[in-house]
Amino acid sequence: MKVSTMKPQTTLNVTLLAAGSAIEGNLILDHGLSLFGIVDGSVITNDGLLHIGAGGLVKGQIEGEHVRVDGTVEGDVHARGSLEINGRVRGNIFYSGTIRLGERASIDGQLKRVARELTIESEPAAIAETPNAQSLQRPATAAQ
Repeated sequence: MKVSTMKPQTTLNVTLLAAGSAIEGNLILDHGLSLFGIVDGSVITNDGLLHIGAGGLVKGQIEGEHVRVDGTVEGDVHARGSLEINGRVRGNIFYSGTIRLGERASIDGQLKRVARELTIESEPAAIAETPNAQSLQRPATAAQ
């Protein structure tokens, strides 16, 4: 009797934003992105490689598991895993894994190694100031 064992196939999903294309607004993806165009907003990928290719430009924050910058990022960079910079970053860099700076790397900002769970910075004060946010207040109790 011949037993056949099938290996599960992993699907690799990558979105391509080609040169000559432009997006105004934030991009949030659950898979990888290879960007050669222009994004005026933040780019967040939850899995895979976030690649800002040569000629690519992001005017906002980028965040991903594995991040490679060969183009230009005008904003903060957050990398939860590996980070490779061969292009230009004008902003602070937060990384928790490995980092590699190529010979053409240009950084105008600070490098900060952070714990993996701290790579996403939240601003709790901004939530409290939102008009739709409600605050709970306890009634004052009388002294006995």
